Amino acid sequence: MLVYEQLIVLIEHLERLFKARSKRHLMVIFLIFSVSGSASLFVSDIAINLLNIEALNNSQVLHWTLKILVMVFCYQFILLLVSFCFGELKHFSKYTQKFLFFKTNSNSKTEDQHGSI
Repeated sequence: MLVYEQLIVLIEHLERLFKARSKRHLMVIFLIFSVSGSASLFVSDIAINLLNIEALNNSQVLHWTLKILVMVFCYQFILLLVSFCFGELKHFSKYTQKFLFFKTNSNSKTEDQHGSI
């Protein structure tokens, strides 16, 4: 019974953390994150192949550095696209804005209190 209660507490914490309206909404949020992450891996492979890095230099460090940068950059736009398809664009645009414009949590909490987000 103790494990069950801990699981319930964890789920409730995740609902508050992701500002989910319900457990179903939390599952949709996790689904959007997982689809976006998988798609960004696929798109980053295609982008790296189009850049043809191997022709410039055989350095694995350069290859993986560029791959990670391309993957993180693509992830932000894919996240918006996937969230749009699920009807959650407004919810996920906050995450992308925080990343792309380097907003800190303290600023976003202040903005949430004033109702600007």
